[in-house]
Amino acid sequence: MKKTTILLLLALAGISHAAIHELIDPLGSTNLAVQTEAQVQLLAECSLAGRPGAEAERKAVCAELCAELGKGCSVPVATQLVRQLQRIGGEESVATLVPMLGNSDEHLREDVRQALEVNPSPAAGQALQAALKNAKELRWTAGLIDTLGARGDAGSTELIIPFLGSTDPMIFSAAAKALSRLDQSDGIRALAQQRGKEQGERKAVLTAALFETDRTKVFQQLYAAGESNEVRAVAVLGLVMNGGGKVADAAMASGHPGFQSAVIEAASQRKDAALYSLLAKNLGNLPPYLQVQALGVLEFSGNTGHSALVATYLSSSDLNVQIAAAQALSKVGTADAIPALLSCGSDDAKRAMGLINAAGVDEILMQTAAASGDAARRAVAIESLALRGRTQLMDRFFAYASDPDPTVAKAGVEAIGELGRDEDLEKAVELLLSQEVPPLSRDVLKAIVTILRRSVQPDAAEAVLVGGMSGATPAGQALILRALAQVGSPSALVSVAQAVHSDDAALRKEAIKLLGNWSNTNALPVLIEVAGDPAVPLADYVVSMRGVTRLLAGQKKLDRATANRALEVCRRPEERQLILDLLEPPPDAAKK
Repeated sequence: MKKTTILLLLALAGISHAAIHELIDPLGSTNLAVQTEAQVQLLAECSLAGRPGAEAERKAVCAELCAELGKGCSVPVATQLVRQLQRIGGEESVATLVPMLGNSDEHLREDVRQALEVNPSPAAGQALQAALKNAKELRWTAGLIDTLGARGDAGSTELIIPFLGSTDPMIFSAAAKALSRLDQSDGIRALAQQRGKEQGERKAVLTAALFETDRTKVFQQLYAAGESNEVRAVAVLGLVMNGGGKVADAAMASGHPGFQSAVIEAASQRKDAALYSLLAKNLGNLPPYLQVQALGVLEFSGNTGHSALVATYLSSSDLNVQIAAAQALSKVGTADAIPALLSCGSDDAKRAMGLINAAGVDEILMQTAAASGDAARRAVAIESLALRGRTQLMDRFFAYASDPDPTVAKAGVEAIGELGRDEDLEKAVELLLSQEVPPLSRDVLKAIVTILRRSVQPDAAEAVLVGGMSGATPAGQALILRALAQVGSPSALVSVAQAVHSDDAALRKEAIKLLGNWSNTNALPVLIEVAGDPAVPLADYVVSMRGVTRLLAGQKKLDRATANRALEVCRRPEERQLILDLLEPPPDAAKK
């Protein structure tokens, strides 16, 4: 929190209403700390006085501020007081501020102008109008014009109109903007007349000012045939936003991308059913990039009646159009779009089928998934059912996972991984043991690990896998060990450690390899034991020692006792040197 904010909070919490005159000298102090404290206290006083329901207190504080300004403060102090009047000043402040519009200090004069700009009193506006009549400096004149445009006082339009002819770009721009904000008929007429005399940048400024008025007549004039297509396109947006249905029809039929884009934008902003229907009707007349824009608007139309039409764009030759169509169907799609989404089969199409909230979708997907024939189409249907969260179909997913077609089987396995829970693990392990051959075994293994990682009872879930080891072939046991190794828990380590003593050479090698790549250093004692067994073949010894070295090197702080135990079991100088390098790094390595 900033220091000034803290000081303000403290001041507001314990304020004792110091008189404004007591703060004048500190505000002008050359000591920055004293000056800052006075500024914070002044801010606190004025914030408290400006609170709702404290009108009498506000007027009293403003009177004090005006009194001090009337005595003739230094410019820095006057600036602080004027800025507080900008925040809380009302009619009682005008008489003090108006004479200061002629102050010789341009910065103080600007602060006074801004204070009068937000002052609610009509007298403030009258004073600013008088100041504009007498203004000489260009920047000051532009500032006063801008202020009058912001205030909207009666009579300001007539004063500002002559400045549209100024050759100074700053004054000219301020006048155009101010007349636009004032939005008076005389001012709009003057803007249009002046626009007819201008070219280039000045004409563009006046055009923008006219568009800001949001007047139908202005839009009609700027939509005239003699205007540039860029100006007419903006005019189309204005007309359609103001209910110009006929213009919207003509714009969409024109073939002009700028006009068509304006209608699409208007439909997005107005959220009008008739405009949505117009977009749908004219989708085929749009270039691909505008089809994407229009489909994005239809996505949020809430009109499911466009489902069948939007679905036809899934077969567009433009990939972005296909994606936009699928995204739109995720919101407005119905069952009639499912066949087209299945044929498309993209990730976006699957996502759309997963999100469509309409009757009959599940039935079509289940029929497709169960049908014989097109395996790719069946797989898309299975994946979409999984995305829809249909856990009640787990038995079907397991049946698909055993399908003879690998594409269907893979989709079934992925659905199991997507939706499977603890109670599905036993069947998943059975499936794994029945599918020992890659690549499907890898997919089943991935699904099991996914279920394990989101398990609400991880110990019980791991016990299911351990139980599956009994009676499994060595190849099946190796697959289960891989799943346990990815979990990396202490109980998983026990099962893998037991396998290093298997009579099956392949299972033993797999267990040692898994331990060597264990996710934490808990596997070190087992690996060192394996390496230290003289009966272990040299190949297994080498793999275990590589694992030992990797795990030791990955420690933030080397466990020297464990490293020394590993050193004792080394059979070959290669491993011995690696351990020694960890215990006593070479000079060059230590520097790094």
